[in-house]
Amino acid sequence: MGYVIVEFPERREVFIGDDSQGYNRNENDEYRILIVGDGPHTFRLGGVLNYAPSSQTVVVANTTTINPLRVIFKKNV
Repeated sequence: MGYVIVEFPERREVFIGDDSQGYNRNENDEYRILIVGDGPHTFRLGGVLNYAPSSQTVVVANTTTINPLRVIFKKNV
């Protein structure tokens, strides 16, 4: 089992593969920790495609709730 935080300056829906995992931030604008299986996963955001990269494939391994893997998307200006 792995733990991931998807960083983006706005609250966005997170997709792993084609499956929605809910939002990257909760109602208080705090990052949510997503629980995923270990191994490779492809992440993308919902909404307007105003971020880069458009998707990311990462390998989740050796993570904890204290030290989750951070998948970072940058907002295009």
